[in-house]
Amino acid sequence: MQKPEQNNLETERNTNVKRFTRELILLCVFLLMLVALAAGYSYWVLTHSPMNSNKNLHILDRSEWHGEPHSDKYEHLKLPISNVIISHTATEGCETEEICIYRMQTIQGFHMKSLGWVDIAYNFLVGGDGQIYVGRGWHGQGQHVRGYSAVSIGIAFIGTFVNVEPPVRQVEAAKRLMAEGVRLHKLHPDYHIYAHRQLSPTESPGQKLFEMIKHWPRWTPDVTQLRLLGNATLKFVTRAYWLAQPPQRTLPPLKLPVASVRLVSTVSPACSTQAECVFRVRLLQTYHIESSGYTDINYNFVIAGDTNIYEGRGWDQSCETEQDHVSASNELVVGFVGASASNKKLALELIEQGIKWGHISKDYTLKDNTT
Repeated sequence: MQKPEQNNLETERNTNVKRFTRELILLCVFLLMLVALAAGYSYWVLTHSPMNSNKNLHILDRSEWHGEPHSDKYEHLKLPISNVIISHTATEGCETEEICIYRMQTIQGFHMKSLGWVDIAYNFLVGGDGQIYVGRGWHGQGQHVRGYSAVSIGIAFIGTFVNVEPPVRQVEAAKRLMAEGVRLHKLHPDYHIYAHRQLSPTESPGQKLFEMIKHWPRWTPDVTQLRLLGNATLKFVTRAYWLAQPPQRTLPPLKLPVASVRLVSTVSPACSTQAECVFRVRLLQTYHIESSGYTDINYNFVIAGDTNIYEGRGWDQSCETEQDHVSASNELVVGFVGASASNKKLALELIEQGIKWGHISKDYTLKDNTT
């Protein structure tokens, strides 16, 4: 028979064992919770890190495509940027990384050595292999569209897309890049997409790609706000671009600033695309020279239905009078291809530009012969 002291000792021992066991279990539970929390955090970091934010987005930086260092410093963009301009490179396309790298090096060489630019013009280029190639990146101002590079990101599709559509993986890569730009706070969440041709007299990004862009949710048909932001409201098409013939003889100069501006209808069929309008302007020049006996196309500028302004005799050379087709008329003559009403605003903007540049007098007289 055990003594009371032994019973008390045994009871105390059992109590201590139970307490220790309970505390050990609580400690194990706590440690398991810490391990689970650490594992969960590690998984979150892994899945939300910049390198793994989009496992289908493959970006090759400049060192990976062996880009040359830029020849001079360029200005930085003010981020987040609110505008994206889509272009095509107007080169052959590429479907493998090896060929796309070759295209990148060729494009950079042309931009720097032939055009004299400090670097490849675009912020990013998208290959037909579904990969993104870094040009000037998110921070550097590009040279992709004159007048707008400081207020936009330029994304170029490697290839020519006048008659063929870009492959799906190329389109999807561009969309993922823009989504990544928003996630990284490089692009404004409410950014706008424009096609190169909306802002400059060019076929870029090609008719087929342009038709696709027009169905993207962020495509913006009205370029007014971007023009104001870029401080470039007019799109001029130079004589060289519309393949003008040289004048038949020396053109008489205008006496600047001119005091009169005359608006006239060309009595030409309307045009809505750049290719069609170039054709119309070239026909006008041929008719004026070969049929009417003028020295050159007898307009200083022609405003067409594609909202471009085609350079005729320009700011400095006078037109010839309709009476004898020889005598100089000291007024600026602006012609309209097709209906003129919708483009009167462009004509007034052209006049305002001429006043700023000293070509037109502030007290000019407007003669509207279009009605």
